[in-house]
Amino acid sequence: MEKLSRKEQLLKELQDLEDLNTETTEEDNGVVYKDPLEHIEEPLQADKKATKEKKPRTAKQIEAFEKARQTRERNALARKQSRDEEAIAIRKQVEDKLVKKAIAVKKKQIKQQAILDEISDDETPLEEVEKIATRSVAKTRLKREVAKDFPAAPPPAEEPVRPKYYFL
Repeated sequence: MEKLSRKEQLLKELQDLEDLNTETTEEDNGVVYKDPLEHIEEPLQADKKATKEKKPRTAKQIEAFEKARQTRERNALARKQSRDEEAIAIRKQVEDKLVKKAIAVKKKQIKQQAILDEISDDETPLEEVEKIATRSVAKTRLKREVAKDFPAAPPPAEEPVRPKYYFL
């Protein structure tokens, strides 16, 4: 209990020292605080703003606001629909590409399986197997080279020969 009372005493002393507008009375030996804003007679700015009433809207203003709100809703709906349509179109393109790729992969698998079936005969000599393997690899390389139809790179420009100077 002593600690609490000691704390309270210290807090009171601190408040006494910090507050420059304090007066002590001899009757209570207590502290009486003066209001630092007593001398100000006009109300604060916040009070003025809080007491100010808003001007009521006219009928035309209300109609214009409703019209703007409806226009905003229509535009938002139109934007949403266009985003949805674009997403559907993109999804469809991706699906088409995916199907094409899957078909190409399946064709390759079928061709490889046919080559393996052709090679799987026990009587096939090793030279024929090598020919078939190199033939399939050569065809795919040819297809890749034909598909890559890039323009030839221009020859590198020769740098002009600069004279060399030797200072002794």
